Amino acid sequence: MKKTKLRMVAVVLAAALVFSAASVGAVALTFSVAGKIRGAGPVPGQASVINVNSVEDFATLYEEQPELFAEPETAEAPAYDAPADPVIYPTVILPGISQSISYLADSEGNPAVDAQGNELSGGLIILDQSKIAPTLVNRLLIPLSRSLLWQDDVGLSEGVYNTIKDLFYVQASDKNGNPVNNLKTVSYNTSVAGMSQDDRDYFYRMIPMQSIVDEVGEDNLYLYAFPLIGDPMESAKGLDKYIQMVKQQKGVDKVNIATISLGGTIFTAYLENKKGSGYPDINRVINVVSCLQGTDIMGDFYLRQWNLEDEFFFHEYIPAILKANEDYETLGHVINILLKIFPKKVVYAILTSAISGLLDNMMLNCPQFWAMLPTDRFDDCKAKYSYIWDDPSYAKLAAKIDKFHKAAVNLKANLTDLNNRGVIVDNVAGFGLSYFCYDYNFFGAMASSKVTNSDGIIDIDGTTLGATYAPAGQVLPDDVLNRPDAIISPDGSVDVSTALFPNNTWLFQGQHHEVGRNDVVIKLIGKLITGQIKSTADMADEFPQFNGTRNTRNLTRWYLGDAENVLNADDQAQYDQADLDELQAAYDECQDMLSNTICEPSTAEAATQRLLNALCRVGVRSEEDHTTDEVLEAISKFLDDTLYAVFGAGGFSDIVTTGPFPNGIARS
Repeated sequence: MKKTKLRMVAVVLAAALVFSAASVGAVALTFSVAGKIRGAGPVPGQASVINVNSVEDFATLYEEQPELFAEPETAEAPAYDAPADPVIYPTVILPGISQSISYLADSEGNPAVDAQGNELSGGLIILDQSKIAPTLVNRLLIPLSRSLLWQDDVGLSEGVYNTIKDLFYVQASDKNGNPVNNLKTVSYNTSVAGMSQDDRDYFYRMIPMQSIVDEVGEDNLYLYAFPLIGDPMESAKGLDKYIQMVKQQKGVDKVNIATISLGGTIFTAYLENKKGSGYPDINRVINVVSCLQGTDIMGDFYLRQWNLEDEFFFHEYIPAILKANEDYETLGHVINILLKIFPKKVVYAILTSAISGLLDNMMLNCPQFWAMLPTDRFDDCKAKYSYIWDDPSYAKLAAKIDKFHKAAVNLKANLTDLNNRGVIVDNVAGFGLSYFCYDYNFFGAMASSKVTNSDGIIDIDGTTLGATYAPAGQVLPDDVLNRPDAIISPDGSVDVSTALFPNNTWLFQGQHHEVGRNDVVIKLIGKLITGQIKSTADMADEFPQFNGTRNTRNLTRWYLGDAENVLNADDQAQYDQADLDELQAAYDECQDMLSNTICEPSTAEAATQRLLNALCRVGVRSEEDHTTDEVLEAISKFLDDTLYAVFGAGGFSDIVTTGPFPNGIARS
């Protein structure tokens, strides 16, 4: 009976293989059996191959030597290993515009210092602070006095231009697109784990990835720093060398790439440089608010397209900027008042000269700034600054600019090629904001601010490579909303189905460009790095494709640690028990909020404020009295509003030509 059963099983198994073969004649069959632990048979733990020429031979073999088909003894050689944890490849981070530190080097390569002993270094802007005051006096004092006296531009705009030129000399570029001065960039030829404490602290301030270190490991995080004043195509060559170094250090064949903001331009150049290679070094790409197709901010800047409507520019703009930086609009209203000592045309002349100074002395000769232009506005900018292509002395610069533009145009095709080779490409972006929002709201003066849908810095179609959008605060037309394949954001302003990789694109509504302040974004990056999430379908309850925003920077960086110090203090008697109880409750509420990865800004703000209040109660932090600030703000606003009502956007002297109340008398 037993033999009959075995024969039947053998015949069924063999028949399944035979019927899948190309012929029904004599078929040579190959079977793989588990290796034995003892005896002179197969190598332990491996498979052995047995050839038979017919179903009958197989059945006979199965009956006569059943031990060949038995499972190995599990105590010493398990038949199946438990699934291994996914391989965590090292991640090379390409940072944002201010996250690489460059410095002016002396003849020996060491950081140069100014007359006050300050290093001439920085992430975005490098200024010689010792020259600021004398430059302002030498360049502006006389033309400022004359212009005030004559109520006209008597050399003031020229003085402003030369002031910008003198102050920004450190980062000037020549006609070949190279830095004029000996600029160096601080590099990190080790993982975060191998950095000095100062460098590690700087890394976490710029890129707050502490919350995912346990998953990823500091030894698997690398920072590739690159110069702002330079050529992205050359920086990409440096990236290739850096990747080889990381592979050698870690003993791996691939790395992950995580681009942040400006880092997207370097990866764009890298793909073009490596085109045709098959990109063998890349395991996964995670783009976070990345500059992949430029930003309209730069397009507006190069083309000098501004929002200069009177009510906005001469009344709302500056107070809003100062409030974002100082919490109160007081200084902004004061500046509005002071600007009225000049005629309106002089204010415009000053603005025009300041922009010209930045463009001529820092931006137009620098290929990296050109790399931030939107691809669809490049031709207009090229036409505006055609001298770069017409003048032979600019030939090398023109070639560098054109080479990157070609890389940007080819980016989608290059990424598609990468993806077709099995490399996952993720895009994480913020949306729902104009440029005139908190933090960098000075970009609200750009003309595109009225029509963009962005993270406050980069447009959503650029960070997602093709999402369809309506301006922030508006809704897409019905023909888009009703498309059966559309993937519409909750506010109806974005359709991500038109993005290059819609199933690997995560959007955070209302999220500003500074995504490091949102702990959920960092946690999502960790899941992508470790491969726990491969598409938007994975862990969608915890990390939905459309999420909200929250700012937990102060909470995670300061408040939680302060609370833990109090709650774990040896001497609890120094605190009132009711205050300790409230601190514990507030702390627990914050931890509960952080454990929930669905972002609700009001929930995060309320929990953070409660913990701050509790810390104030135990004396760790102090409550500030803002009464004076509020009174000064109210007074300055009243004066600013009154003067604007009387004089409009013009200066005091413009009343001669415009008369009072040029905008009409407001009626309640």
